[in-house]
Amino acid sequence: MSHPSVYHESKATINKNNATDKTIVVLSPLLEPHGTVRSTRRARIVGVAFELFYSKISQMSIAPKIDFCKFCKIWAGQNGDMYKYFEDEDDEEDDEEAEVKIEKDKESEEFKKGRVPMPWELLQPILRILGHCLLGPNNKDTKLFEVASEACRCLFARAMHDVNPNAILPMRSLLRLSKNIDEFDATEPPKTDVISL
Repeated sequence: MSHPSVYHESKATINKNNATDKTIVVLSPLLEPHGTVRSTRRARIVGVAFELFYSKISQMSIAPKIDFCKFCKIWAGQNGDMYKYFEDEDDEEDDEEAEVKIEKDKESEEFKKGRVPMPWELLQPILRILGHCLLGPNNKDTKLFEVASEACRCLFARAMHDVNPNAILPMRSLLRLSKNIDEFDATEPPKTDVISL
């Protein structure tokens, strides 16, 4: 049994030095090597790239975050102006006054040019990144906050257009959180009935 048979490959023992071994890290268990990439796997691959972007987002400057939010607006392919005054709580305003008329201009034509399919594998890391842009440590930067809010509105409009329940709920939550943060005042004492000493 010590000699390999003709029908089996012999395994030669090679002394390997651990210092020269390559380190392999699994980024995503969903990815497998393929000669060609099917269209159903493209979203997973791009999603993994977005996950890597998200893993380093706290160390990035504000410029790449703003660029990402602008790309999200283009990828959504929808103009989110109709949700600009999302769930206003002012009862005095009539529904007719709250409606926003959307004018077609050059920007609205750009939205349709960059529209991409938004499966959940792609949308999930986008939501994480937008959540960081809205709620993260840089949310005091008004430009980043405004661009991220616009991207959320556009993606919410896209989710409503596609009737995608997986996307509607988190996008709506991000819109509500962005509205609450906008109204939040850190100097105001908390509104509770309990007095802590």
